[in-house]
Order: sequence, then structure tokens, then C-alpha cells
Amino acid sequence: MENFLKLKNDLLSKPYLSSYDMEDLNKFIQLLNKVLIDYNYQLDFYDYFILGVRYYFRKDWTTSLIYAEKTIELNPNYPRGYNLKALILKELKRYNQALEFIEKAIELNPNLSFLWDNKANILTDLGFYKEAIECENKALELENDNIFALTNKASILRKMKKFQEALELLEKALSIKPKIIPALHEKALCLIDLKRYQEAIKTLDEILEIDPNDYTAYYNKACAYSLLNDKLNAINNLKKAIELNPDFKFLAMDDKDFDNIRNEEEFKNITK
Repeated sequence: MENFLKLKNDLLSKPYLSSYDMEDLNKFIQLLNKVLIDYNYQLDFYDYFILGVRYYFRKDWTTSLIYAEKTIELNPNYPRGYNLKALILKELKRYNQALEFIEKAIELNPNLSFLWDNKANILTDLGFYKEAIECENKALELENDNIFALTNKASILRKMKKFQEALELLEKALSIKPKIIPALHEKALCLIDLKRYQEAIKTLDEILEIDPNDYTAYYNKACAYSLLNDKLNAINNLKKAIELNPDFKFLAMDDKDFDNIRNEEEFKNITK
């Protein structure tokens, strides 16, 4: 029981949980099963919340939603329960409902930086970039080294074609945590938008050093090489991306970044 309670408290003491906590979330399940049998343990709303987060990161939206709703049922004043439900609804593309639940979470505690960041992400999906930026500013006002808010604000600025501003925010995020993959991906995309293709490729190689199976990094490397008119490297990286994720063949067929290699026989072969 002691190990279970310690892990539970450790997880709950974190300002926010992320996919980087998956090992501990899996361990939580194992220990929970043990205390249920050995001690006839009764779950509280915190347990349901942690379970919901674990299934959220496993992309099991249905199970995660059940646990999020149980969390809210047991404690309707717990903002993280509403936040979790909002995130699940966002993944289900039920954006207006997601917005309602994240606003309820913020109403309960407006001083949590990650809630404003998550609201910004939902607003971005709805196309409300200006409002999303305002939410990210609030998130950073509350926690100026929030790497997720820095990265997500940069992503919004990139969508608004403010590439240099976005790049500056990403450099700040990476100075705080150098190997955060989402920030590296955004940096690479900004560099491609700025036509700094070699720098983009170097950034994508950094991602592949961390995760050699990151298919998006291979795909974006292929884009950068194609834009450099380096047909061989473009084809090789695209082939690797498609091997890891066959869906990329459909994306590549209409991607203008591949106009330089579209008529190549090998491009036609790997995208057919």
C-alpha cells in the first residue's frame, strides 16, 4: 500500500501529466490492482482521474471518457476532471463541447497555466487564432517557462505566418528543455517556411536521434530535400516515412512540397 500511495501522491503533485509520465501511469495500474485485491481498496476521484489520464495517453478515448466522467461525478469541483474531459472531447473533434468543459475548469481555478494552454489549443482547432494567442499569453503570465504553452503559441504564430516570432518562442522552449520533440518539430516547420532547409534537416535529425521511428520527422525531411531539389534524399526519406506510417503515401500525393519529384518514377511507385 505504501508504494501505491507514494506513486499516487507523486503523480497528483505534478502540475500536469504528460506522455512522459506513461511509465509511472502504467505502474500505477499494476499497484492499484494489487491493493484492490490485498487491501480491499476503495477508489476515490483521484484514482479515477489518474486512470483517465492513463487511458487518454493510450488514445483509448472511450475508456478515458468514462473515468473522466466518474471523476467529475465524485468531485464536481475538481478542475482537472473537467480539463481531462475537455481534452478527450477535443480528440473526438467535439470542439464546442470541449470548450465548455475547459471553461468550467478555468472557472474553478483560473490560476492553472495548463488550463489556459489547453483552451488555446481548442480555440486553435476552431480557427480562433487571436483568442488562442490571448489564452497562451495568460498561460505564460502564470508560468513563463511553460514549454507546452511556448510551443503551442509558436504553432499558432506559424499558422498566422509569423515565422520569426514563432522561432524565437521555440528557441526559448528548447533552451528550457532541449530534447522536447514537439518543439523540435515546430522549429523544423518554421525553418522550412523560412526556406532554411538545411537547418530544418539538422533539426529533424535531432528528433531522429531521440526517436529513430519518428515517421513525421522522415516525412518533413523528405519535404525539405524535395524543396532543395535533392531527389535521392527526398525519395529515401519519404520511403522511410511511408514504411513507418503508410498513411503518408496519401498525404504525399497532394503535398506541393513534392512538386520537384512528383514526376519521378520512384515517387509514383511508393505513393501508388
